[in-house]
Amino acid sequence: MEDPVRRLRHDLSNPLSAILAETQLLLLNADQLDGETVTSLKEIERLARRMRDMLQQTKS
Repeated sequence: MEDPVRRLRHDLSNPLSAILAETQLLLLNADQLDGETVTSLKEIERLARRMRDMLQQTKS
């Protein structure tokens, strides 16, 4: 039987990577976005990185 934590980590990693990539892509054009949008994107990126770090800690 597969370890449920390992499966959860795997199932969350792909969408989380997509969220990070899209956020970073949008932030490349931050000069074309309003301040509120940039602030929101940076918060999304920060929280996604935090989630990624938490998932990586479950490997230990």
